[in-house]
Amino acid sequence: MYSDSLDALDRRIVTALQIDARMPFGTLAQALGEVERTVARRVQRLVDADVLRFTAFLDEVRSGLGQTVNLRIRVEPGRADRVARALADRPDTRWVAAVTGNADISCELVADGRGALHRVVSEELPAIEGVRSTHSYPLLRHVKPTTAWHAEYLTPDEVRAVGPGPSSGTGTTEPFELQPSDRRLIELLVENARYSWVELAERLSVVPATARRWTERLLGSGVLALRAEIEPELLGYAVEAELWLETAPSAIESAAASLALHPAVRYCGVVAGGQALNILTVLRGTDDLFDFQVTVLGQLPGLVRCESTLVTRAHKRGFVIKR
Repeated sequence: MYSDSLDALDRRIVTALQIDARMPFGTLAQALGEVERTVARRVQRLVDADVLRFTAFLDEVRSGLGQTVNLRIRVEPGRADRVARALADRPDTRWVAAVTGNADISCELVADGRGALHRVVSEELPAIEGVRSTHSYPLLRHVKPTTAWHAEYLTPDEVRAVGPGPSSGTGTTEPFELQPSDRRLIELLVENARYSWVELAERLSVVPATARRWTERLLGSGVLALRAEIEPELLGYAVEAELWLETAPSAIESAAASLALHPAVRYCGVVAGGQALNILTVLRGTDDLFDFQVTVLGQLPGLVRCESTLVTRAHKRGFVIKR
């Protein structure tokens, strides 16, 4: 397996790129105390093996560019992978995974407005062969997108040397108005977040300075963030768990803010429905998941109930299909 060749230096390099996906290799090498040629060669090896991808995350809630909904889908026995692949092939799904628990598949879908969401949920998803039932939870707020998480392989000094990066965002929840030129730029950065300014400019029919200015405007607003996408297992996180939390309404905001600060929490969102919070955690092993449930969730004020599910296979992450 490729995980056998993902050594300590690979993991440190990937961690740095999770903090800043567009970091020049020279800057990255200097921050880690390595040789630039070595860093560039290792990154290219991971990319060529289709292990590492550079993409982008758009906050549809703030931008108004669609309605995000989390789906929990039950399927006929033996059909989980087939249904998951059908969902992953849809251009409007960002995350698709086979999970344990009451649902067989977890999916995040971005619908082009309320009408499209109705059509997807009431017509298109039930028409997929093997689907038995779906439960929909519209997303109300991204508290911690996956771009705000990184593995823990760097020292505090190295993290500071890498810097917050352009993916750090502003933390605001205010609406952000996209310009007509932004949509194509976003598509390109989702395709490859490390396109050079020249490459972006050529595809946008502008000069490199303009491509850079447009990109920095989006990144500075926090509505767009860049990500280095890789399977958590390759970074040593053997357990990936999705948790659905029901809290007292008065505790939703404080619970979400507290969980977002925890290093094991890769994603945290507030949803509409009986489950108030949806979080994704990555941990070294099942003992760590036990400790997280007891020491973190057990001390969370306002928590009513929690349902923990294990991700058994990710079919799609950040619009990137996993083959």
